[in-house]
Amino acid sequence: MIVSTKLRLSVMIFLQYFTLGATVPIFSLYLTRNLLFSGTQAGTIFSMSAVAAFVSPFVGAFIADRLISATRLYALCHLIAGVLMALLSLQRQFELFLFIYLIYMLSFVPTHALSNAIAFHHLPDSQHSFGGIRMWGTIGWIAVAWVFGFFWLQTEDAAVAGRLADALRLSAISSVLLGLYALTLPVQRIESNRPRRIIPVESFRVMISRNVLVLSFISFLISFINRFYYFGTGPFLRQIGFRESVIMPAMSLGQVPEVFAMALLGLLLKHYGLKRVIAMGIFMELLRFSSFAIGQPKLLVLAGICFHGLAFTFFFTTALICLDGYCNESSRAGAHQLFAIITSGFASFCGSLVSGKIMDVFTITENGIVDFRAFWVVPAGLSLFALVILVLFFHEKKKIEEKNRI
Repeated sequence: MIVSTKLRLSVMIFLQYFTLGATVPIFSLYLTRNLLFSGTQAGTIFSMSAVAAFVSPFVGAFIADRLISATRLYALCHLIAGVLMALLSLQRQFELFLFIYLIYMLSFVPTHALSNAIAFHHLPDSQHSFGGIRMWGTIGWIAVAWVFGFFWLQTEDAAVAGRLADALRLSAISSVLLGLYALTLPVQRIESNRPRRIIPVESFRVMISRNVLVLSFISFLISFINRFYYFGTGPFLRQIGFRESVIMPAMSLGQVPEVFAMALLGLLLKHYGLKRVIAMGIFMELLRFSSFAIGQPKLLVLAGICFHGLAFTFFFTTALICLDGYCNESSRAGAHQLFAIITSGFASFCGSLVSGKIMDVFTITENGIVDFRAFWVVPAGLSLFALVILVLFFHEKKKIEEKNRI
């Protein structure tokens, strides 16, 4: 039964990131090349994900496992998102596209935290098995990026533009299939005798506990500096001599070590504990941005990109496991959604704004060249600061380690 449950959860996580990976790498290219939107218009569309990150988690936190099970809410969100993404593939007018994309993100954003909550709920030993489940999300992301990119987009330049919209259609199909598949997953029991409060008190109690507050602050910092990576890596690689055609394959190297890191995560947690593995993740962030700040040779930069997947696994996945150690059934879905507000909402929104401003500060206006050494020093310094905060103020408790070993 456990093996069957793990397999079903692995399929869910694979499709979750397959759906996301179908559009994220090419979405800005689609907006500017296919739809001929300006950079400002494309940026406005992208900002809708931050708006959704503020709003949608509250829906999940207040509704999941209170008015409707997290599994059923997850299925409903994907079914709605799939229909909306299909509509987006047909739109060419900016205002209508912007409106539909906002509704799409409001539907899709909660699925990340809901998928984590569902996985943790059904895994009796989440600390040791979640990494192996989450690994399939990375495989799903790599699969759609390489298969769609190399087989469907590997054509003449004129034909590529026409085929980019197919990525949106592929994402729509995948989302609908995932929604239907989620309807077959086991449903958590809702306690009808428990008060259905508007505010999830149990979840807030988890979030204001000392260790979770420290973890949330550190997660804010790391999510904040990750926006520097997503915002600056493309222009940085182009400036140091990478051709535009190889930038996406080069950046995909970050997901390769992530697969192995996910597979080994349970073993690392068993031998080193939560705090040390989280510290490893922050240290990988520091190595990544430090290698970018050095900037040469190119092999060092590529090694820095590889640190991305390791940092993601050792920090973010372990942080979710740590957070879940403080949750029970009544607080789990809400706590994961509130944590998403901090990381995907506030941190991502602030990080996007600040990274853009920092790039402007270090841009030489005469020739448009960016002083990327100074640019990357900022997230490297914040990584070191986060590591110090973890060492000094986060105190791992044995009960979190032992909770899921029963």
